[in-house]
Amino acid sequence: MVDMVDIKVGYTCNNDCFHCVIADKRRGLIREGKSTDRTIEEIMDHIKDAINQKAETVVLTGGEITIRREFFQILDFAAKNVSHINLQTNGRMFFYDEYVNKVISYPNVNATIAIHSCKPKVHEWITGAKGSFEQTIQGIKNLIKAGMKNRIGGKIVISKLNMDHISDIVQMCNDIGLKSINIAFPHAMGNAKLNFYDCIPKYSEIADEIIKTTKLSIKLGMHIDWEAIPLCFLKGYETFASELIMVEHAVLKDLTHTDQNYTKARQTTAKRKGPQCKECRCNNICEGVWDDYEEGYDVSELKPYPMKGPNDYIADPREFESFKLRQVPLFKRNINTIVSNKI
Repeated sequence: MVDMVDIKVGYTCNNDCFHCVIADKRRGLIREGKSTDRTIEEIMDHIKDAINQKAETVVLTGGEITIRREFFQILDFAAKNVSHINLQTNGRMFFYDEYVNKVISYPNVNATIAIHSCKPKVHEWITGAKGSFEQTIQGIKNLIKAGMKNRIGGKIVISKLNMDHISDIVQMCNDIGLKSINIAFPHAMGNAKLNFYDCIPKYSEIADEIIKTTKLSIKLGMHIDWEAIPLCFLKGYETFASELIMVEHAVLKDLTHTDQNYTKARQTTAKRKGPQCKECRCNNICEGVWDDYEEGYDVSELKPYPMKGPNDYIADPREFESFKLRQVPLFKRNINTIVSNKI
């Protein structure tokens, strides 16, 4: 039995994001003369596998799933057979009423919609698609107006292009009616790897904006969580880390590979810590940074929480003062992230 199965239906997209992590995989398949999208039969088989594994949630993502001509065929089958469906989308197709009217008919379907800036020109520079800001924002408004407010959330990927106005994006999201936002530090893969120093900030460059944005979210009564932000950059707000609320067993079905326990892979091989992290009270509960971060930077920025004595490690999130602000699941962790040799 698994908690969640994440199914990538293909790499075709109506955006070409500056930070897109699968862009290199799409280009590789094209060079090899292979399809960049799964067939409808393959997608249905993966959903059936998820059903057989008794998955609580199925995530349908791409590329951009909503532009597939079989989108509603896929959605209908998934929604009828799985408790919870989460669409990860740029939301542009919800600019159109016929898409909105069909999606809201499924009460167990949620949507996570990517929003890259509150500034139209910046958003469209990031997406590489003219008109994408208007379509995405109007798409969100349309879903909210249709009654889906409590089933949609925003997704902000941090980059050097938007890192100085993350709090302004959160304010805009609140103003249009969104009440939940995931804010993620980028993987330096795909287009983000090609554009590394123009795209990937250092953690120290966004430290003040992280705290400013978190304080704003509390003031607004919004739910935000920070993905791939080490806890030492969330000091006082540690329980706002998305890793503390992620499911314990997720399966990833990418086009190029399947990871039967992505949660374990993320907590071991996909993240990095510095040797100094061994002396941090949060070592057993913090995952560190993405491994590809150290391709351009080192991890000397990570500052250990001082221990009060030998093996004084935090294992229970209730030990954080921020638990009073944001409660998280209480299962214990012992994260064996790889230690970087680049510091």
